[in-house]
Amino acid sequence: MWGVPMTRQTSAAALLILSSFVLASCSGVPGGGCIVNCGSGNATVSFVLTATPPNPSTQLSIQAFTTTITGITLTPATGAAVNVPLNSSAYIAEFNRVTSDSTLLAAQVSVPAGSYTQMAITFTAPRVTFCTQPNPGVPGCAAGTLTSSSGAAGSATISTNFSTAANQQSGIALNANIGNALTLNGQTVTAVNLGAANVFSMIVLPLPSTQTDLGSGELSHVDDVMGMVSNISGSTLTIQTSSRGNITATANSSTQFSTDCAVLGFKEDFTCVKANTVAIVDTLLNADGTFTLVFYQPLPANLSSGDLIEGVVTSVANSVTSQFTVVATDSVFASSGSLLNGQLHLGDQIVVTLSSPNPFQIISKGLQIPTGSAFQNSTSVANILPGQTVAFPVSTFTAQSGTAPGASSSQNIALRFTRFTAVMSTPTSPQFNATTFPPLFGITTQQLFQTTSGRLSLDGVSTLTSISAGSTFSTAALYVGPPVAPSFSVLSVRAH
Repeated sequence: MWGVPMTRQTSAAALLILSSFVLASCSGVPGGGCIVNCGSGNATVSFVLTATPPNPSTQLSIQAFTTTITGITLTPATGAAVNVPLNSSAYIAEFNRVTSDSTLLAAQVSVPAGSYTQMAITFTAPRVTFCTQPNPGVPGCAAGTLTSSSGAAGSATISTNFSTAANQQSGIALNANIGNALTLNGQTVTAVNLGAANVFSMIVLPLPSTQTDLGSGELSHVDDVMGMVSNISGSTLTIQTSSRGNITATANSSTQFSTDCAVLGFKEDFTCVKANTVAIVDTLLNADGTFTLVFYQPLPANLSSGDLIEGVVTSVANSVTSQFTVVATDSVFASSGSLLNGQLHLGDQIVVTLSSPNPFQIISKGLQIPTGSAFQNSTSVANILPGQTVAFPVSTFTAQSGTAPGASSSQNIALRFTRFTAVMSTPTSPQFNATTFPPLFGITTQQLFQTTSGRLSLDGVSTLTSISAGSTFSTAALYVGPPVAPSFSVLSVRAH
């Protein structure tokens, strides 16, 4: 399996042997930790966030579904509840993102060994930003339909069947079922309730080998983390995100570095990592709660100066005004003098004006990109498509006020990964076909997807061809768009 050097496999094997001695001294259940006679001591548990999307047949066009998670606690069968210290004191979850990817909630949490029967999640400010498009094949949101629906702050308590032994290392994926949190009227979201029944559930990590491409000692992919490189020490870096805290990852002999390092005048090794620059990393969350750096992507100098907005395009661009609308899905804040910090919120609508634009770029992160893209090196907003996700540095910024969208201007724009859900048609590799796209795309026909050897993350299956035709999957993919085919270059796939 790619990305697992022999030294890590050997270490994982040693850990497995050690764990077997620990578990042999207590009573347990298959696939779980100790239940009785556990003795004293603590275990290490790491937490990630995932989500289950609504069925593609509902024909929803959700650009962002956010909430601030304010707390998570575990209730043991006996004893006091255990507070889970989140990776950020104001952790902003974006559920649409985690239909295809996982984000870190908390790492290396020390919990008393034993059995846990409940998990409680508290949250504030849930908001869904969406639009409708009743006319199949017409790209973009229908005029006047881009809006948000907000819910109340609250909490949810779920039953769990999680047990752990002293010195055991494991993980939990907290999963949100988006469809169960929404009330719908056709393509319109009329209400949001994260406290409704069967919204949250949990999955014990690691998954069975048939449900993941990960190796021994690995809990989860945590990919496409964008932020400011805030610290470098030896072969370890720290990425500071704007909404989900920091991630510290260590490179090894299998770490890949983007060819863009050479474009910037650096070697394709750890010397490419520079403090106080914007970068994107793919990582692996290990069982001990540490992170391995899988891929390092520096951003071009014209995108790496500070304030940066990433968002999904919702409108057909206006070639006369050089404007288009995005819904913000991620951001980077300048370390000083930020125009965005405290002003931009994920899910906000932003009208973007391109002023004297430089040639457009594709942040490929080592993926194979079909040749002939109309986006690459263009300077015309006509080649920016609804459904594409773009990143741009901010020259000017006005925040959204009520229902009035915000505004921003920029000279530079780059293609980034769109997260969406579709239906598998032909589960082949390295290319596959899918149908039933969100109406926003304006796509009514089967589309071809491209994967790249050594650069694909899978969840829910161990191989791409294990996804059955007619089933639902979510993906993070570069939407390169017509006239080229494949139209999508894929970074991750999660089978549902």
